[in-house]
Amino acid sequence: MKTLPVLWIVCLLPSCMLPYPPVMPQGPVADVAVPMQLRAGTPHVMASINGLPPIPLLLDTGATLSVFEPDVATGCGLLPSGGRRLQIRGVHGTAGASQAVMSTMDLGLWHTTDVPCLVRGISGFRPGGIGSAILGMDHLRRHCSFMTLDYQRNSVELGFSRPFQPTRSMATRTPLRWVNGMPVIRVSSGRVSWDAVVDSGSTWGIVIDQSTAARLGHAHDGMSMGEGLILSGVGGSVRADQVGARTIQVPATTLCGETYPGATLYVMPGPKRIGSRFWQGTRLTVDFRRSALWLER
Repeated sequence: MKTLPVLWIVCLLPSCMLPYPPVMPQGPVADVAVPMQLRAGTPHVMASINGLPPIPLLLDTGATLSVFEPDVATGCGLLPSGGRRLQIRGVHGTAGASQAVMSTMDLGLWHTTDVPCLVRGISGFRPGGIGSAILGMDHLRRHCSFMTLDYQRNSVELGFSRPFQPTRSMATRTPLRWVNGMPVIRVSSGRVSWDAVVDSGSTWGIVIDQSTAARLGHAHDGMSMGEGLILSGVGGSVRADQVGARTIQVPATTLCGETYPGATLYVMPGPKRIGSRFWQGTRLTVDFRRSALWLER
């Protein structure tokens, strides 16, 4: 069977949210640009943890905090900090995790310290596989003014001291809200609208749940994603046919100020989200300072 990672919504349960410590400036004056590698269609960057050789991190806008599988954490010298164990919510349920801290993280020319993270209690992915080491939004949101994922040039740009300015003539700006530490925008199709997480950690495109599909008039139709597809994420793995995963076609979908006729939507478990498949070929910028999402083509 074919196994694909669906999404890492690494969001802390509301009762377990970590306190926000005082933020000290940790960013360079100039922007930092680093190469981006697509693995299973999702963006990865190389980063050094605790001064050790760089490892690939899944750059996941759909993750609140950075999360490591136990074997990766051991290799990076990450030890539980002694705080209470937490529960993280994923696509297929919840999983236990311990709090830890990266003493240092080097991402390109950005050297930062005391980066909060979580270490999962039980390994859910193969060693070195997709999702075994995740860089979430919490620390970036605290210290960066913006983050650009350039799916055309395979690069990531982090801004620190300056506000974001688009570099291409075709650019749209969309308001976003932060919900449980994740960026959320509004999506619509016809008279139906919904909130969706901007989720670079998902391999899919526009994903909706069963109730939204029913509101769109597609309660039971569409094309099955097949019996041989395994969907993996926080909380375990499931067969696509067991959870009714399917695709549907709608006349048009509107998001980020643009309308896309004949759009394909994925009906799958988990939160409504927009994954990296949709953002391919664009420059996607999360503007932390102005709570906006920029899309450049």
